[in-house]
Amino acid sequence: MYKKVMTRKILFGLLVHQLLVSIVFSETPAFQLLTYPFSNRSAAMGGSRAVDASGNFDIQGNPASASFVENLQGQAGFVNHLVGIKGYTLGGVLPMDRHRISAEIIYFDYGLFDKTDIVGTTTGSFGYHELATALGYAFTFSEGIRLGGRVGRFQRVADTRTLGEFYYDLGAIYHKAQDSLTVGLYLASAELGESSEAFPTQLHLGTSKILSHLPLRLNVEGIYGFNNLLRFAFGAEILLHPSFKVRLGVNSNRFDLQSGVTESDFIAGTSAGFALDWQGLLIESATQSFGAAGWVSQLSLAYHL
Repeated sequence: MYKKVMTRKILFGLLVHQLLVSIVFSETPAFQLLTYPFSNRSAAMGGSRAVDASGNFDIQGNPASASFVENLQGQAGFVNHLVGIKGYTLGGVLPMDRHRISAEIIYFDYGLFDKTDIVGTTTGSFGYHELATALGYAFTFSEGIRLGGRVGRFQRVADTRTLGEFYYDLGAIYHKAQDSLTVGLYLASAELGESSEAFPTQLHLGTSKILSHLPLRLNVEGIYGFNNLLRFAFGAEILLHPSFKVRLGVNSNRFDLQSGVTESDFIAGTSAGFALDWQGLLIESATQSFGAAGWVSQLSLAYHL
């Protein structure tokens, strides 16, 4: 029999994951894997996920962004999260004329926790895991307009207890190459069918533009959550070289901590990272601040033929 109240470690881990990981966090700890910006570009630029016309696979981002991928591409990533939580990703895109087929696998391992009997005696341990698998489709609708969708299944496993739910994402991107202007709309993590728990559905609307006389791209995004909360994300991509970019970001999570203003909390929501594209190998890194809770780092490797 499980304790009525989980151990302090899992409570703290889930609470941190619930309140800080998401740009728009839900009211329950369920399905939080679906709200995390696994794309290093997104994570480094404040968590914006609606706009990406970079031509690289954007895991758990706007599904329409896969339409910009020109060649066969595969990607693997790792997230070193708070309190020992680990995240792993695999994904890829198969281009076919005007169409793109994408696939993603995302896994969170929360670690092992004590299992006790009714009198509190430890009888063993159990693991807590989240897994999402998804299949996506994107295509060029017309000049400048790309559309895409994704259908996935989320699973949560605690010891022998398993919960599985289906979900879908929809996305659209307008891209005007002459003006380096991109606008994206992204409906994320909507439940497919009936769910026993509320999904953390979000609506993302963002824009991105390279400035006329500076090697700088700016991203601005608004995110409306199913719990009627509005959040904002701001990002900058400094184009130091055609093969090397530095990224900076900030989001409005800082104002939702409600834990008192400390020096550590003041920088919560800030992020930074880089991208190095070398002979078909793309190396991306991102680091995010969650205030007094600590820093989250992640790394991904992608290869395009």
